[in-house]
Amino acid sequence: MLRMPAFEVHLPATAEEAVALRARHARSMYVAGGTDLLVNLKHRLHEPEHLVSLARVEGLKGVDLAADGTLRIGAGVTLHDVATSPLIQREAPGLARAAGLVAGPQHRRMGTLGGNVMLDTRCLFYNQTPLWRESLGHCLKKQGDWCHVIGSRKSCVAAQSSDTVPALTALDARIELVDADGAREVALRDLFTKDGRFDHVHTVPHTALVTAVVVPPRPAGHRGTYRKVRARGSIDYPQLGVAVAAGFDGDVVTSLEVVIGAMLPQPKLLRHMDKAVGQRLTPELVEELAEHGFKQARPQAQIHGDPDWRRHMARVELRRALQEIAPA
Repeated sequence: MLRMPAFEVHLPATAEEAVALRARHARSMYVAGGTDLLVNLKHRLHEPEHLVSLARVEGLKGVDLAADGTLRIGAGVTLHDVATSPLIQREAPGLARAAGLVAGPQHRRMGTLGGNVMLDTRCLFYNQTPLWRESLGHCLKKQGDWCHVIGSRKSCVAAQSSDTVPALTALDARIELVDADGAREVALRDLFTKDGRFDHVHTVPHTALVTAVVVPPRPAGHRGTYRKVRARGSIDYPQLGVAVAAGFDGDVVTSLEVVIGAMLPQPKLLRHMDKAVGQRLTPELVEELAEHGFKQARPQAQIHGDPDWRRHMARVELRRALQEIAPA
């Protein structure tokens, strides 16, 4: 049986109080649903002496649609509620679908949207027991100085394995956060770096608290979806994720964004998708766009599944996603 390390739990009432507690205690972490964090504690991937619980923090819940179409979702909204909200299903169907594919139903009723956005990166050489990691000499992500995936000390390529992040990136979403400098917004596309280490992967301080996710107004005729490749039909993290967000005027594409996840420490926003603008999603165009996705996909061997097979599946799943959103 894996046991968690000893820690003290704090219960702040406001976001500002939570941030102040993180600043006061050097070895501390936030905990919301805990579906990922508590497992990591058992594996001693993190060893905080203090956990700052967000259970009683005001203002982290709620889903609101502004008059201009801006959708604001509290960071404390559970993934189950994101997946089943009629408002989110209507306004951001790709996000609702992505949230509904996270892990299993028990996890989705506990896990939060904010936690899924700020999910720690994963790697076959990292997400193991302490004895397993020690036998290998540790890795660049924790206690070591070598990335076993790429055979280099240059950077860690642990994968960003959130399902909601690709969908939100395709929607050009932003996060609201509070840190030592106060409240501000950060574009999700600017949040991630190319280094998968826990204290390097985000461009904001790891003490920053995400309070909400903001989705800007969608284009007219918005359609979106998310495709997930995993070993089993539930529970598993993605081996590959493909998010698509598009606008249509009748059956003509007016905008198209495609994001691939679970390949690298950051989601991959695909280039050359704008060639679909002004055209119908014919089988020939879908095939051309799927080929562009295949050429830009560069999975690493940091999660289960052969990288060449995962790259091939990027083409397959992008084709399926585009066929799914195409007007009948």
